[in-house]
Amino acid sequence: MEKKRRKISKKLLFNSCLAMAGTSVFLIFVFNWLYSTSKENILSKWKNETTRAAQQVNYYLKMPMDAVAFSAVKLNDMMKRKRPVKEAAEYLINETAIYASIINENNTGIYSYYQGEYLDGSGWIPPEDYQPKERPWYTAALEGKGKTVLVQPFLNLQTNTMMMSVSQLLEDGESVVSMDIFLDSVQKMMEEASQDKTIRAAMVMDSNAFVLAHSDREIVGMLFEEKTPVQKILLQKVFFENQNQFLIRENNKKFTVFAESINTDWHAIFILDNSSLYHSLLFIYVFSGLVLLSIITIILILYIRINRKYEEAEDLAREVQAAADIYTSVIRINLKKDTFTYVRGNPDKDGILEGDFTNFSGRSVQIGDKISADQSKDLMKIFMNPETLEERLNGVNSISQEFMAKNEKWMRIRFIVIDRDEEEKLHHIMMAFESIDEDRKRQEKLRQLSETDMMTGIRNRGSGESLTRKAMAEGRKGMFCLMDADKFKSINDTFGHSVGDKVIVAIADCLKKTFRESDIVFRLGGDEFAVFSEGVTNEEIGRSIFNRLFKHIEKVEIKELDNRKIELSVGAVFYPATKEDSFEAMYQRADRGTYKSKKIAGNTVTFEV
Repeated sequence: MEKKRRKISKKLLFNSCLAMAGTSVFLIFVFNWLYSTSKENILSKWKNETTRAAQQVNYYLKMPMDAVAFSAVKLNDMMKRKRPVKEAAEYLINETAIYASIINENNTGIYSYYQGEYLDGSGWIPPEDYQPKERPWYTAALEGKGKTVLVQPFLNLQTNTMMMSVSQLLEDGESVVSMDIFLDSVQKMMEEASQDKTIRAAMVMDSNAFVLAHSDREIVGMLFEEKTPVQKILLQKVFFENQNQFLIRENNKKFTVFAESINTDWHAIFILDNSSLYHSLLFIYVFSGLVLLSIITIILILYIRINRKYEEAEDLAREVQAAADIYTSVIRINLKKDTFTYVRGNPDKDGILEGDFTNFSGRSVQIGDKISADQSKDLMKIFMNPETLEERLNGVNSISQEFMAKNEKWMRIRFIVIDRDEEEKLHHIMMAFESIDEDRKRQEKLRQLSETDMMTGIRNRGSGESLTRKAMAEGRKGMFCLMDADKFKSINDTFGHSVGDKVIVAIADCLKKTFRESDIVFRLGGDEFAVFSEGVTNEEIGRSIFNRLFKHIEKVEIKELDNRKIELSVGAVFYPATKEDSFEAMYQRADRGTYKSKKIAGNTVTFEV
């Protein structure tokens, strides 16, 4: 009996030891799994932080690059039309004033080496020995061959901040337009990032390892040299091996480095202290151990739930990474099951699917029709067609379409490939919505400002001439006239340029009151104005229009003129005069008419044939 009991005890002991050993192995396995999962989540978070910092720097650089590219288009157009250098200089001054109000970051304005002359929109006058063609902003633009390029940054010793030029070569192969910007906002980003005690250092370097911004301001403007093993490893991994995450060691300490490319030439780099980075894991490890030792059942349940959450987190991470932060709504589509799933946004608020998350193939076109304004419905029918999705997404990861939404705001819809099946057929895709209304408004504002005469508010010469030539090319008939104020130089000399400016503004106001909104009214420069009035094809109607204009002019009272009245000399012609009539010929006829009107006192119009 005793032998039997001992035998049972030994078996129980063996089973208990086996159970304990199995439990220990299980606990170790679970602990290690939890540790690895938490570690990966922490690393994923800091990888996203580095990516976000790089995206912020990219966005910071986008506005000056857009400004230079936009100015290049205008200057190229001026060269094609053989506009004088003086006009280009005035354009740069106007653009500098515009960008001073639009671009919130510090910039020194637009400047250019234009047809052999240096022009500066901010009014800076270079010294006599200044050689624009030898400056980095000019030579870098030549190397860019017409692309908008970022020039090697430099340290401004007066302000102790980094500066950088953005340049572009013009179409003549010699002229260059450029803008200088301060990189103090980039420096501020790095200093703010380093407030987190986990970050040992945060920096931005260019392709030559030149430090553009650093959490330690003393290092800004220096070359990141290979003085220590840590520095040598960092440069090797980032610049030669193109690694964006790696581990380095220094004096028994470990550091994790994250690097992200900026415009392919720069790098945002975060160096994290591992002791701080993984500090939170200690609590997770101990707490999980206590729970797991207390109840195996809870461990199993916890394991299943965490595993499920981990898988969901991985799916969500891929989806969020694909959609990025720019999308207001993101919908995941399972093409195999023909179903929808909301990833981002509020299903009730958006109302895109109306509570029905099935039948994508049958409802996609109707959904596009429902969310778009009338002018965009045809485009959306084509874009939302499910039958052509496979073909349109063949070889690409995404396709997009801009459209006007029901609320009259501009949106961009994008289809993004998540994965394909074993036959390379689409399986999961995303339908993402992005608001681009502010970008559209900003572009429209820039366009309007570039076409407007800053003093009078009417169109400037470039815009007016362009619209008039377009009307002529489209075969629209009408009356074209040139006009200027009589004895305007005398007004400037006698009463001052400020009074002369009031005269110019008053004439422009009279033109606005006289002519229709559809007429092309523009200022040529100085006191000279021009108008193309479509549909006015005979002298009788033309004279009635000018009589109305002269009545408005006669009512103008400028106190500083001491009762002196403004008088206009006008030359008017009708287009077309012949089958071969051109803008230049029309302009010359109108100019002859203006010259004849100058010989007659008072407000006068002369019609030339």
